[in-house]
Amino acid sequence: MVGMATSTGSSDPAAPLSVTTERSDRVMLVEIAGELELLNAPRVEEVLKAALEESPGVVVVDITGVTFLSSAGLAVLVRARHRAGPDTGFRVVASGSATLRPIQLTGLDQELEVYPSREKAMAGT
Repeated sequence: MVGMATSTGSSDPAAPLSVTTERSDRVMLVEIAGELELLNAPRVEEVLKAALEESPGVVVVDITGVTFLSSAGLAVLVRARHRAGPDTGFRVVASGSATLRPIQLTGLDQELEVYPSREKAMAGT
């Protein structure tokens, strides 16, 4: 992808997290890896807010690198989806027990567009 890339690391060694953003023409990719939980959820929310303020056509949030997804992390995804509104696509890439399972168990797979791979999310298929 072409565009800006930013990264933020966790200052708390007990809850390691990295967040990277990349922008191409219409797509803002936000890649999250590590533990998405109560302590670092506000930082992820700020990154997603900033991504949406750039008015991309689509935001793809890749959480396949997340090793722990708490209810606070799920809430951040839902709020970002609502913030995106009807004019911005909001897609989540999730697979496996650490990410997809909590989304399914809470029924959020009915509210979020969830894709099994980044490629499918980028293409919208």
